[in-house]
Amino acid sequence: MKSRDASFPDPTADLRRRFVDQVAATVRERYVLEDKANEMADHLLAQERAGAFDAVESIPKLASAVTSTLHSVHEDLHLFIDAWMPADGGDDESASNLHEDMLVHKHRVNFDFRKIEILIGNIGYLDLRSFCPVSLCGPTAAAAMQFLAHADALIFDLRDNGGGADLVQFLQSYLFAEPTHMITQRHRSGRVRQTWTHPYVPGTKLVDVPVYILISRSTFSAGEDFAFTLQKQGRAVVVGEQTRGGAHPVEFHRFPDLCLEIMIPEESSEDPVTGINWEETGVIPDLAVDTDGALEIAHAEALRTLLERPESDESLVRFRKWALESVDARRNRSKLPLEDLERHVGAYGRSIEVFLDGENLKICWGGRRDHVLHPLGEDEFEFDHGLQRALFVFEDGAPVELIGRDQDGGEWRLPRRDCPTEA
Repeated sequence: MKSRDASFPDPTADLRRRFVDQVAATVRERYVLEDKANEMADHLLAQERAGAFDAVESIPKLASAVTSTLHSVHEDLHLFIDAWMPADGGDDESASNLHEDMLVHKHRVNFDFRKIEILIGNIGYLDLRSFCPVSLCGPTAAAAMQFLAHADALIFDLRDNGGGADLVQFLQSYLFAEPTHMITQRHRSGRVRQTWTHPYVPGTKLVDVPVYILISRSTFSAGEDFAFTLQKQGRAVVVGEQTRGGAHPVEFHRFPDLCLEIMIPEESSEDPVTGINWEETGVIPDLAVDTDGALEIAHAEALRTLLERPESDESLVRFRKWALESVDARRNRSKLPLEDLERHVGAYGRSIEVFLDGENLKICWGGRRDHVLHPLGEDEFEFDHGLQRALFVFEDGAPVELIGRDQDGGEWRLPRRDCPTEA
């Protein structure tokens, strides 16, 4: 394994020259776009001759300066120059590359499967921060998809996903009945390879459920691949902000005598449906919205899509309408004045209490005192993550009854008692 904290030698004039020359030669020979490769290499060597790197004090700073110089000609964010040297006793064959180093402790964060949830209305939600190799995270990925197996729609949250590996096609395989050609990679050498979804994945496939993908300016590389290819297949609606655009798969090249590692794109990606990719342009969302509100927008859109489908089960229609009302209310909710909240305080039925806790109206329901009542209307509130509601009935300006309702159609009428409580 390489040492990222190693003490690098001082960059002599000879070492700086050989370092820069090797980067220029590698870019010229291997970078995927030959014309851009020559432009970047020529500019880098011109800067070297002009003395641009003569005052650089360390190998890490030299690597950073060289990266910036290359990007000033052509900003491929996958092209990265790194200061590197093997750990004591290692060699360049046994050492890991930059990407492999980043994976060493991924188990500590559950391979970046950060949150899995069933949102109101039976909408599955997965917050995924990177696409780890399936060889490491396959069981975790399969378990996540099985957790979501009974969802009526799926939301993949990639707003903080910076990329990764073959987990892209593994997860996409749950969304297609048959193997599907997702992307073609064309190497600088002319070699061509295709990536398809898998004919088999563990657990239940979700080939008919609507799919929504959240993206942002932080979504990059494999995160963009996942969104772009599903979008072009017509299999997903992409919601959020346009991404930065990184569509070139990379290789790593190490030069131990120069303390140098180069991450360099050697392939271009090509969508089999459109023949294009997302390099530089980024992924263009179908619904362009502010990143912070993308989840609520996608959640509501998923429910609307489900409600547009023919459905003979009226209870399911009511279930989805209930959920959509809740999601729309959250997006447009305003805070009620304290005096409007206070008028609902009281005791209802045998054991239900409604009370003020600071600026929050709360309900003691089933023995719990921490359910906040969120307004749906002037006298209707929701609680328990939107699964239950409380409607207050007034006569002559005073509450006389609380009607409790749940998402499954249950209803309880609870008369007000004469002993309101305080928090």
